[in-house]
Formats: sequence, C-alpha cells, structure tokens
Amino acid sequence: MNEDIVIEPSLGGRDLAQIRNLRYEILRKPLGMPFSETLFPEDQYESTIHLLALSQKELIGVASLLVDDSDSIQLRGMAVAHALQRFGVGQRIVEAAKQIATEKNKSLWCKSRFAAIGFYERQGWSQSGNFFELPIVGTHILMKWSGIGKNNV
Repeated sequence: MNEDIVIEPSLGGRDLAQIRNLRYEILRKPLGMPFSETLFPEDQYESTIHLLALSQKELIGVASLLVDDSDSIQLRGMAVAHALQRFGVGQRIVEAAKQIATEKNKSLWCKSRFAAIGFYERQGWSQSGNFFELPIVGTHILMKWSGIGKNNV
C-alpha cells in the first residue's frame, strides 16, 4: 500500500474543495461540526502548502503547512481517510512536511489532539507546554519538530 502513495504539494486554494471534503469526513463530521469549520483563514494564502497524499490519483490524506516569515511552519488540518489510517499515509505526509521544513531551514509545530501524540512522537516530534482544551475538538498539546540538520527527514 505505502509504495503507491504519492505526496504532492498544492499551493494556495487550488485543491481546496477536495481538501475540505476530507477534513470534514475525518476531523469535523465525527464531532458534529458544520462543514464551514473546514476552511482555515490561511488556506488560500499563496504561501500555504497543502500536502496531498494520493493513491491512484484519489485523495487519501492531507495536511496544510502554514508558512510565514517566522522560523517555524505550522502543520494543520492533517487527515487520512478512515480505511487507510495506520497504513503509513500519515507518516508519509509528515516526512514530506519535514523535507519542506528542512529545505526552508525551519522547524515544524502543530496542535496535536491527545489521541495523536504517540503518532507524532514516533516521527521524532516532542511535546511542548501543557495540555489545553479547544472547544468541541477536545484536549490538545503543542508538538514540535526541529530536526533541521539532524538527518531526521
């Protein structure tokens, strides 16, 4: 399965309809949140890089990288189709994010749901700060990856 997965970057809002549909199915619908909650203000910025995980040209995973003038990039809205979770799709997306961060000489950070902490830790990320609650979505913690120059990619 992992061999036929391709990770492609998409800039700005080019593939936003598909991205939002997957975000909704995986991240928002299970919580009873409306489809409108799948749109992030930064989604259409020219600097935003959406990572698309494709299998036979079908979108099976996504994450958005919010790139700005700071020394870090935020990974946001990561979602993998239910049937393909635990098959390495998320890992491939994170590897691509690390590669981009390394090329830009930046670190990565995200607000990780409690259930995803182990996933990020296995990818070389570390917890930062204290747990916090996001309304409706639940318990989160900041996770950081700063493997620049450490061959962690």
